[in-house]
Amino acid sequence: MNLIEQDVFTNGIRQHVYRTETGKQPLVFAHGIADNGLCFLPIAERLSGEFEIILFDSRNHGKSEAPATRTTTVDRAMDLAGLVETLHLQKPGLIGHSMGAMTVGLLAGLYPDMPGCIVMEDPPPFELFASRDEKSQADRMLWMQFAASNKQKSIEELMQLCQKENPSWPEGEWQPWAQGKKQLNLAVFEEENGDVERGNLLFSQITCPTLILTADADRGALYPPKAADALAAALPAGRHMHIPGAGHNIRREQPAAFSKAVDGFLKDSL
Repeated sequence: MNLIEQDVFTNGIRQHVYRTETGKQPLVFAHGIADNGLCFLPIAERLSGEFEIILFDSRNHGKSEAPATRTTTVDRAMDLAGLVETLHLQKPGLIGHSMGAMTVGLLAGLYPDMPGCIVMEDPPPFELFASRDEKSQADRMLWMQFAASNKQKSIEELMQLCQKENPSWPEGEWQPWAQGKKQLNLAVFEEENGDVERGNLLFSQITCPTLILTADADRGALYPPKAADALAAALPAGRHMHIPGAGHNIRREQPAAFSKAVDGFLKDSL
């Protein structure tokens, strides 16, 4: 897969983009916290024969800008909407993981006619993402310390860490994961609390075909399957698929099942 790199200025910031520029149906990938755009490479490469691939680094991640102002979850949705408009993408499919899943869902609520379809891989519930209780604050501080420590490691050390902590992940996941950790701007841990009421309202306004992927809570998955059932049932074209044997990183832990679910959905929706 031949990727072209470029910077795109949207919503007041510079975003770094990797794309195949083939003229095929566009498929945009939105990564999670502490990853970068290239963390979707394994799945993107497999789909590149059918789709134009667009990977991008979210603000405070990868090679994209770290703005001086504090970021909200809706800011990222606006960033992505601006990227879609600037690149003149018509009815793109949007696939997001974790924070990226929230991003594509919020975009679909804000701009119902923009996406052709969306896939949300284990989005964190807004209540969890916005929580600032004592435990959440302590967990966030530990995560920031871990992230700061990772930035001091070499790519080789981080790849070894990824392999050790995630022995079931395919080898192709190790280097993008490591690069994402090196490039992370720690300002991400100072972003504003999410607006739970507005977030849930925007999700309720999604009209495009939507696939919500959930996994096992005892393995670290975040989005409750019952909540996914309820959301899918409330949307005009919502689906929920639970993938057992995976945690928060569904595509990395159960790549075959993830691919089967997404391939079928994209075939039906785009």
